[in-house]
Amino acid sequence: MATQQTTQRLIWRDEYLIGVDELDWEHQDLFQRLNELHDALAKSGDLDAIEDCLGEIHARVESHFALEEQYMRANKFAGYDAHKEEHDEFLEVLVELAKGILDDPEPERRDNLEFQLQAWVINHVITSDRDLATTV
Repeated sequence: MATQQTTQRLIWRDEYLIGVDELDWEHQDLFQRLNELHDALAKSGDLDAIEDCLGEIHARVESHFALEEQYMRANKFAGYDAHKEEHDEFLEVLVELAKGILDDPEPERRDNLEFQLQAWVINHVITSDRDLATTV
């Protein structure tokens, strides 16, 4: 039995700005990539589009994390190790979720994938990244 998709497209809000222009731009870009994934997931059977979106998200996230980590090192951010660990753990979760959805794209799994990605990104931006920006 198919279920209706319960997640929605992300809407960028100024409250997500952390005050570091290059990181803010990348966060907005990541929201757009997650919305592209939302659209691909809504088309249920288009596994090629889903795989392309997940590959793009993974590449963008890796690149973004490298920029953030360089920013933290350059500014001698005291919370670098914990922040980098969050990045590393998220990349592992992203790979596992991607493998799971490509192996079994049932609606509940699609919703779970999207919910987890959206929740992690928003939470990370408004907590860890904001902490980074305000303490550097």
